[in-house]
Amino acid sequence: MITVSQLNAARPADFASESGNWSQFATWAGTAKEFVDQQMADLLRERSGETVTAALGRVTVLADNCEYARLQSGLVAAALDGLAEELGDAQRRLRAALAEAAERGYPVGEDGSVTFPEVPGADGGTGWPGGTAHQGGNGPAGDYLDSVRALIGGPHAITAHGLAQRLGRALRQAEEIDERYARTLAALVVEPGLRITSAMWADAGEDLRTVGAALTGLLSAADIPAGASPAENAAWWNGLSEREQDTYLALFPAAVGALDGLPATVRDRANRGVLEIEFARVSTELAEARAREPAAGDPGHGDWQREHDRLAGQLRGMESIQRRLEAGGTGGLPETFLLAFATEGNGRAVVAVGNPDLADHTAVYVPGTGARLENVEGDLVRTTRLWRESTVAAMGESVSTIMWLGYDAPRNAMPFEQGEIIPSATSRGYALDAAPALRDFAAGLETAAGGPDAGHTTVIGHSYGSTVVGAAAKDGGGLATDDIVAVGSPGMLVPYAKDLGVGGDHVWSMAAGTLDDIVPNAGRMFLGENDAGIGIGRYGIPYLKTDLVPHVPSDEQFGAHIMANDSTGHSAYWDENSQSLRNQSRVIAGRYDDVELG
Repeated sequence: MITVSQLNAARPADFASESGNWSQFATWAGTAKEFVDQQMADLLRERSGETVTAALGRVTVLADNCEYARLQSGLVAAALDGLAEELGDAQRRLRAALAEAAERGYPVGEDGSVTFPEVPGADGGTGWPGGTAHQGGNGPAGDYLDSVRALIGGPHAITAHGLAQRLGRALRQAEEIDERYARTLAALVVEPGLRITSAMWADAGEDLRTVGAALTGLLSAADIPAGASPAENAAWWNGLSEREQDTYLALFPAAVGALDGLPATVRDRANRGVLEIEFARVSTELAEARAREPAAGDPGHGDWQREHDRLAGQLRGMESIQRRLEAGGTGGLPETFLLAFATEGNGRAVVAVGNPDLADHTAVYVPGTGARLENVEGDLVRTTRLWRESTVAAMGESVSTIMWLGYDAPRNAMPFEQGEIIPSATSRGYALDAAPALRDFAAGLETAAGGPDAGHTTVIGHSYGSTVVGAAAKDGGGLATDDIVAVGSPGMLVPYAKDLGVGGDHVWSMAAGTLDDIVPNAGRMFLGENDAGIGIGRYGIPYLKTDLVPHVPSDEQFGAHIMANDSTGHSAYWDENSQSLRNQSRVIAGRYDDVELG
């Protein structure tokens, strides 16, 4: 049992100070990882040979150590912060009761008991006897009996009883705090050695939950905005102290990393930790699945195979993202930022080449049918090529290009694929479900950059991705962008470019010939929109509009700028040194007069 003297003499400020040291170490570890990734590794990647390969392997281990140290140190800092705050609260309660006892002249025992004097009677005899009041905690029945004794013991007894109860609660609170944080800090002890294993990353995920549970009542995931606007998210974040920000990042990286409106550097720091933990979790689950593979003829083998392929695909996608992050700052590329990551649904990944908060020109690329975490590599390559070509077109101005896999895309575009009779890509539901997320993301970019005039933004939708862009922009949806580019579009759910909210002069389209890209014509009956119905003519006279064929962006009547392209297939619009890539990049750079029209 903690005594009165021990709690009174405790120094919560020492824990807070030590928390600051751990927080500083976490910052240093993060800085060290950036240096290792962008300086040391960069030099080695430019060379070849067995020695270089071995050295690069050791540097990779060093980078892993830095990231693991950053995460674990942040958790220690958060735990010490929580300990300091909670222990300080218990100490304040104790000292308030001690001060009152001293004022009344009541001696206090180490166990929190309070001694009170007798009250003489009117004739000089004893009116109320003195005695000692003890703290409660003996259950409802015991507390009731203590209260009765105090009531019949006179005014001093009643006051002393109340003080003993308060002292007892403070001591019990301190004891619970001590035990809880002792368990928590013990759980953060890590294995010695340089190599960070998948098991250690998986354990880091458990540590997040352990520390989060210990801090219940102080900082909670429930405090993080949910369903708020990007501007509200930014206001919440900016209203926190630096220490509070570090604690939320350490404890709830997934929730913080998902908040639109926060700076790219903050989201990147949070999501890199999420990526490492999820990579470890999926690696472990995949190894366990392979260990229990049923025989080929077993009735359960089909279900096992599907689960195995799902995990293997997620792991493959995460490896692609890790390679892209490691390449940031190398080979002429700028830093790379992981703006969102999750394994839910088809997977979520938002990766920026260059910092969009600081860029003069930002492009958001929305992939289409079949986009998912497992095959994210191709979309990352396209985003990188867009950055290189747009940087040339921008002539010295800065560029950021972003791959936005922030929705569950339809799986198939053709009938009978994977058992689908009607292709899922004919459904508008995927686009309508994705539209709010894309609007929030674009608004978040604008908020983090400093407002609508901070830079020039272009949103590019490929295939069904253009349908998502249309769903986000139509009907006054308010998609925060200056230009919209539809590439190989099967339809944008509107009949005209002017219906997309940026003005018809800022809508651009690109599609290969019918034999090279069948998607626009194949999709128009499902995702295009016609202009049939009742119109209002001059003098308010109604007339019948008979344009029954749905429009897609590559139709002249849609009203977009139709750009020239040399694509020979639905996925070839980002081939290196292509006219298709150059024209997209000129729109991204705002060089409209240089765009070649078809």
